[in-house]
Amino acid sequence: MRAPPQVSYPLGRARLRHTLTWLLLLGTLGTVVAVHPSQPNHELAVLMLVLLLVPLALTWRASPAGRELQWDGEQWHLLGPEVVSGQVHLVLDVQRALLLRWTSPLSGSDPATSWLWIEQSANPVIWMDVRRAVYWNAH
Repeated sequence: MRAPPQVSYPLGRARLRHTLTWLLLLGTLGTVVAVHPSQPNHELAVLMLVLLLVPLALTWRASPAGRELQWDGEQWHLLGPEVVSGQVHLVLDVQRALLLRWTSPLSGSDPATSWLWIEQSANPVIWMDVRRAVYWNAH
């Protein structure tokens, strides 16, 4: 079986991820408003506030803008101020978007892990090429 073609895919603002994050934030906020008046428990209020921080943290830890994910036919790279080689692991596929776990070995330490969210809307022309490359590496 032949490897998929070389492809570079832009990372940046992800509309679907932001929409899902805002829905999670609004749902959590709605739960706080509905539950807290009926059960005025301070521990519950703290738990709900912590839950409100999760969507905000997801947005803050988003894929870096202005970078590219590149498959050169043999290995994955993150292109940006510096080029970093590593591996992608498919975590979630929702057809128009992929959630990937990026691991990059650092010398003398555990591998660095980050999350990459890529969407079809960033470059619809080569979307199927990047999906083929991700799935080819998943096996």
